[in-house]
Amino acid sequence: MREQALFTLDLDRCTGCSACAIACRTENLVDAQLDWRRIHTFNEQNLPEAAVFHYSLACNHCLEPACLYGCPANAYSKDPVTGAVLLDGDRCIGCQYCTWVCPYGAPQFNSVSGIVEKCTFCSHRLEQGLEPACVESCPVDALGFVERGSLDGVSPPGFPDVGLEPAIRLKPRRRLALAPEMTANAGYLPDEPPIPTRARQSKLRSEWPLLTFTLLATGLVSFVTAQLIQSDDLHWPATLAVGLLAMMVSTLHLGKPTRAWRAVLNFRTSWVSREVVFFTLFMGALGVCGIATNPSAMMALTTVGLGFATLLSMDMVYRIPGLGVSTVPHSAMTTLAAAFFVGLLVRSPWIAVPAAVVKLALYLSRPGNLRPGKRALSALRIGLGFLAPLVVWMTGIESMPLLLAGPLLGEIIDRAQFYEELDFLTPQRQIDLDLVTLVAVERA
Repeated sequence: MREQALFTLDLDRCTGCSACAIACRTENLVDAQLDWRRIHTFNEQNLPEAAVFHYSLACNHCLEPACLYGCPANAYSKDPVTGAVLLDGDRCIGCQYCTWVCPYGAPQFNSVSGIVEKCTFCSHRLEQGLEPACVESCPVDALGFVERGSLDGVSPPGFPDVGLEPAIRLKPRRRLALAPEMTANAGYLPDEPPIPTRARQSKLRSEWPLLTFTLLATGLVSFVTAQLIQSDDLHWPATLAVGLLAMMVSTLHLGKPTRAWRAVLNFRTSWVSREVVFFTLFMGALGVCGIATNPSAMMALTTVGLGFATLLSMDMVYRIPGLGVSTVPHSAMTTLAAAFFVGLLVRSPWIAVPAAVVKLALYLSRPGNLRPGKRALSALRIGLGFLAPLVVWMTGIESMPLLLAGPLLGEIIDRAQFYEELDFLTPQRQIDLDLVTLVAVERA
């Protein structure tokens, strides 16, 4: 079993006083809008069916850090001595992907500096033989530090655990809260356990550049593939212009757009890097095919392969453990959408129909789309995306713009819903999920 420096937390001792969070802010001069260490309360509503306790959480300096593997710019490193996961702000491009994949809310985006920041394990103090500031300031010895230790594998309710091996040893509560004796009629309790409410940032609103980029990339790969299949003119100056526009739009979500070139540096482990590399190569191959005017079969196959490798990487970027909904497979997957559009563009039912059937089945399998508030939008998506092109096709209308109009609008709706549904795992979300489950079991 691997050993490294780690935090310890006694859930029976922690009072949620925030002394550790204040010490962290003071020691590291943390910006006012950020909290490198946060206090999370389990059962903040004081429901009688569950215990009330607190988590003091910062970066857990995981043995298998998702932030390090996912960062496209190689801005993260792991100290070989202490195991601290460190972030180099001079390398960060501000893509915020690490904030998506970390289930502990450790990396936080600083909108002023345009980069991500996080707990450093107080590495400067460790070098001096001191404990982290948060540990030293804890008045009840709930938060501790072990210079060399191994994990115990305990995962109490409310603590996210998706196999990253977080370097924190949690001492669970020795006693659980019991429901008090009720002398009055307990009929006032709701039949269903209360679902905690929490503010959730809309990914559709904050990530519209990515929505635009993924739609443009899907359309571009579909068009180029169809043209190469039919040996038609690629109109390569225009297609290259669309590709360059897509790349420019994608940089609008970066905190440091001038460092966008760094996104190719972690091809080995980051799907974001792979997406950028494959799309760049696809653009290059597209230019070569255009200049050649009559590209060979191998050249055409290579271009199509790079295009779909881009889309597959794009889909895998969103395959993040702990998400509330499945993203792979998903009806808004760019690879499925491209296959559907290629089938429409070359008027091949052997390509379009299977892709449409899979997309429709995946769309209907998402329970959120059948809720009363979303039925009208879902009906519009199905009508435009699947029924409209079927009608145009069956009636023999030769207008390609008319055939594609409905599916394009339907795809925009589906992709927008995809971003709106993204709900990444965080300590607060894990607390909400586990609390609802515990209360339901107690009331059963």
